[in-house]
Amino acid sequence: MQSGNERLPVFKRVGGFLLIIIVLIASFLLGIKLIGMFSSHEPVPESFLAAGSFFNSTIAIVLSAIALTAAVVAYAVTFLTSCFTFDFNKPFFASFKKKLYLINIAVGLGLSLAIGFIISVPITPILIHHGLPEPLPFIIPILASLICVQLTMVWINIWAPLNRAVVRKRAIVLGVAPPDLAKGVLVGVSDPGKSSFKKLTLVEDDVGVLWIEPDRLVYRGDTENFVLKREDMISVKCKADAGSMASYAGAAYPILQYRSSDGSEQSIRLHSWGSWSLGELSKSLRLITSKLKSWQLRTPAENS
Repeated sequence: MQSGNERLPVFKRVGGFLLIIIVLIASFLLGIKLIGMFSSHEPVPESFLAAGSFFNSTIAIVLSAIALTAAVVAYAVTFLTSCFTFDFNKPFFASFKKKLYLINIAVGLGLSLAIGFIISVPITPILIHHGLPEPLPFIIPILASLICVQLTMVWINIWAPLNRAVVRKRAIVLGVAPPDLAKGVLVGVSDPGKSSFKKLTLVEDDVGVLWIEPDRLVYRGDTENFVLKREDMISVKCKADAGSMASYAGAAYPILQYRSSDGSEQSIRLHSWGSWSLGELSKSLRLITSKLKSWQLRTPAENS
């Protein structure tokens, strides 16, 4: 059994985050350039600033409140409706992750606009004073806010409570008793042989509950189920997934290699499900890996 954690090298992890920042900044600059091409190229008159500052600030505050309210309402409705999933008697995850992908964009945009409009109150007059042509003084705070919100949402998962709730609802419908549910670990699964770069939405292929029992591993998911006996296990490896942002925060995913009933070697990758941040996700993956390796070695699992 390989015991090493094959995390991404530090230079790749740093490079990944730098690439995201560069792309966002480049998009910001490109947006300013394109907007500048259609601007008046005339500085905003100081008289306009003096006469309209109160009016413009009032509008900005109102628009910020509207955008924030829309984002909060969209988040609340999404959570209360389980991302518009009303029937857990049938598989839900394939459509769930597509809907969540779009809603996440909408909520992120609402938060960006809310922050952008409110910071434009002090920033826009300064940009006008420095002679920027219209509409750049009004657009730059919004674009800057969009970058900051996107970077924050890369690290923080605002949908963690929803992710945990939908898996539990599906498991209960499938017949898992609440006491048994509490003993399991919420995980996602994917095929380590397929690149996650090709997946536009969530990298998990399925989500469910994993139980580490004395002589076997039991997984009950939305569409997939498996039982792995100890004698079928070949190894528990730990490897980064270059297509997952968590790997750039130092995470490495446990990969179960086992022998199927026909004697062929198979593997499956596990994902921690429902973490609030990339840091928490990395910690959770380390704990799951530790328990799995201890289980295979017939030693008490750490932190059990």
